Amino acid sequence: MHQYILVGIETDPTRYHGEHATRPSLLEKAAAEQVLAHIATDLTAMFPAISRCSLSMAGALFDQTQILRPALPVYTALETLQQSSNPGTDFQARLLSIGCSEGQMPVQELQPFENIPLGLLQILPLLITGPAEHVEPLIDEMEHRFLEQGQLSAHSAKALESQFKISINHARFMTITDLNALLRLQLEHYGFLPLWELLDAAMTPSAGTLDVSTPGGLKFKWKDESVHSYFESFDWWAQYGEGAKKPANDQQLQSAYANWTREYRRYLTMLTAHGVRVSQHLPGMDEAELSSSFLLEESATTPSHSAAPITAHSADDLGTIAVTVVSGARQMNLYPLQASGLNDLHRFIRDQGYSGDIAYPGQLCYDEHSRQLIAESLPA
Repeated sequence: MHQYILVGIETDPTRYHGEHATRPSLLEKAAAEQVLAHIATDLTAMFPAISRCSLSMAGALFDQTQILRPALPVYTALETLQQSSNPGTDFQARLLSIGCSEGQMPVQELQPFENIPLGLLQILPLLITGPAEHVEPLIDEMEHRFLEQGQLSAHSAKALESQFKISINHARFMTITDLNALLRLQLEHYGFLPLWELLDAAMTPSAGTLDVSTPGGLKFKWKDESVHSYFESFDWWAQYGEGAKKPANDQQLQSAYANWTREYRRYLTMLTAHGVRVSQHLPGMDEAELSSSFLLEESATTPSHSAAPITAHSADDLGTIAVTVVSGARQMNLYPLQASGLNDLHRFIRDQGYSGDIAYPGQLCYDEHSRQLIAESLPA
């Protein structure tokens, strides 16, 4: 039986960014053994019965986005290595420290992500393994004792600082349940509780279908091991979505749709960061997944004679929201759906031979009466 616990380390994140940024070190076998020995001493002082269990640790620190993912791959990797070190049915309690060699951990799941910005909280995952009669009593006890007495000893904290080459403001033992609850508090504080509900469903094997709505009117569904999102183009949103309730005069739809787009992108970014598969759809089209990196929408608008061939609709902090292309009497609106979508849609425009002056109005250009995107008008 396994129990997932961790050391949550509040660090100084300023060293992870900027010109001279450094990330926490990976530990080789000897250094990992020293750290685990300190950790085991702290845990045994609180829970003497833990000496009858195995304690496994990788010599690496992780961002919580790498820990809280579907199937908890970091812990799954620790389980696999622990089981391979103790094969058969004759369980032997031991300390298992997993170190790196030439900067690489022995399995990919234990290699910290290098392409994500690191946050204030760094995680040192620990795996407790043993017979159920030994582990089960520890689970309830840890839930209570960690909350009150879970702070790491000064000796252990110094060992972590020295070996990982980090500064520690605070370090304490937590369960994986504690970490998930902390994530909930963080996201709820910033108004993203529906995001936590989706992440929690993705990490819960028995989770059924879940529908959530955000304060901005976005709808998401957890089903079939994926989060299903519903992208609304400006034209659809302004006529049939949340935007239909808003007045169109004086560019009032500009900020409202920018807010909708901002929230939609944040949800997709966070879900993807946690390794959750996102399946994008158009409203009411659950069976048809948007597989391209951008959406091409054929507009019902007839462009004016002064319409710019290409118009980049934007908002200050979001950059380009949509690109309108005019070719004769045809108007197309293209929307990036993924990080690569903007480059891909511009490549599509070039490959199709659409050319001409590009207008950058610095806002969304739309017709107040039809509530649809239009191209910027060029001066005569």
